[in-house]
Parts: sequence; C-alpha cells; structure tokens
Amino acid sequence: MSTGRRALVEGWPLLLTSVVIGVTYGLIARQSGLSVLEASATSIVIFAGAAQFAAVDLLRSGASVPVIAVTVLLINARHLLMAAALRPFLGGAPLVQRLGMAYILTDEAFAMGIGHFRRGHRDLTYYAVFGSSLWLCWNVGTIVGATFGAGIERPERFGIDFAITASFVAIVAAVAAGALRLAGASAIAVVAAGAIAPLLAFAFREDEP
Repeated sequence: MSTGRRALVEGWPLLLTSVVIGVTYGLIARQSGLSVLEASATSIVIFAGAAQFAAVDLLRSGASVPVIAVTVLLINARHLLMAAALRPFLGGAPLVQRLGMAYILTDEAFAMGIGHFRRGHRDLTYYAVFGSSLWLCWNVGTIVGATFGAGIERPERFGIDFAITASFVAIVAAVAAGALRLAGASAIAVVAAGAIAPLLAFAFREDEP
C-alpha cells in the first residue's frame, strides 16, 4: 500500500468528521450574516475550525474586528507548539514545502503526522496527503453548509448552536491528554481526555428555557 493511500485509509474517520463539522460551520456562518463566499473564504484563509467557530460567534454578538482577530490568534497559538514538535521531521524540507505544510497544519494533521513520523517514517507524503485531504473535506463541508444554511430556521433545535462549545471542549480535552502523555501516562491520557470532554460539555451547556 502506498504512503498516500495509507494516510487516507487510516484517517478516513477524521476526514468524514471534518465534512460534517464543516457543514455545521458553514450553516452557522450563514446564520451569523456571512455570505456563501465570505464563509468559504474564512475556511480557505483561516482553516482552523475552533478559531472559525469563535470568530463567527463573536461576529454574531457584535464584537469588534480587533477583538475577533486577537481571539483567533490566541486560539491558534497552539500551532506554534505543534510546529515545534514537527520541526525535527520537516526541518530539512525546502522553504516552499515547509510553508505548505504549515498551512495545512491542524490538530488532526498533527496527530496523524506525528504518529507516522514516530513509527520511524521520514517521508512527508503521509502528512501532506492527509492534511490536504482534510483541507478539501473541510472546505467542501463549509460550502455545503453555507449554501443551505440560510434556509434553516432556528438551527438550535438541531443542537447546531452547541458546536462552538463542543469545539473548545475538544481542544481542552486534547491539551489535557497531551499534558498527561508528556508525563508518561499514555493509556491514562486517552481515558482522561474522554472523561474530561463530556464533563466540560455539561459544565458549559446553557440550560434550556
């Protein structure tokens, strides 16, 4: 099996999930007043799910542009740590190639890529194929959600409004798991991440009227 095909075979659940969440983002972006083109542009330029959800939520609440920009930068600051972890494996690539790899860097791409490299592989095809496929799935989902989002009334009936909270819960759970993993608790990290996510979800969930 080729390296690129292995990336797709091993990563298809994440790719499928990216489409679903992308549709959700596109729908919320339209409900927040963005056009289909604007919603799609945010996914192309920013390409960071949690930051995009936060940005449209702040936009919907009337926040200023500087506040939105700073929020997006702070949320995406974790990419600096992920890039530092990948540097030993990507540092020898040409500058243009490294810039391309940085553009498609996400939590999912990092997890898949670092796992591939730590299994002893040194080629960049696995990371590039998965990251590019994730980008495509996210952007397709965004366009679909944005195209049909304006016609859906009261999206909160479907729990779509909770997607923003869920994104932050996922990040916190991932950070907790990463911290535990650095402490040497590999199995405990997975269990803890799974336990923390639902607890935080209930903690942040708004009560129904």
